[in-house]
Amino acid sequence: MKNVLIIGHCDLDNPQITSLIEKTFSAKATRLKVSKDAVGYLEKQDYDLVIINRIGAFDQESGLELIKAIKQDGRFKIPLMMVTNYKDQMEEAIKCGAVPGYGKDKLHDKNTIEILGKYLCE
Repeated sequence: MKNVLIIGHCDLDNPQITSLIEKTFSAKATRLKVSKDAVGYLEKQDYDLVIINRIGAFDQESGLELIKAIKQDGRFKIPLMMVTNYKDQMEEAIKCGAVPGYGKDKLHDKNTIEILGKYLCE
């Protein structure tokens, strides 16, 4: 079973993302509300994918800054994926080392399932 860490999504979006992941793939999703705890979670558990909101719903922290921090740390070779409807922010996340993600408005699109499947198919 794959493990996914979902960071910074609101109470409306998180259950939708979790449901999609757990019903579509053999995967378990773990929720993290605030980005400051991300490194601690990554140290304690192996994840196959980390899905990061562009702006944290509970702490208003930048998903880009979190991606940069995790990449600069250097200990974690986990795919980091940003969720955003803004193309320029997605491109910036990829430049910072994230894998291509998807927009919130595209959660249930076939393309999103294919993107997630690259990391979550057994």
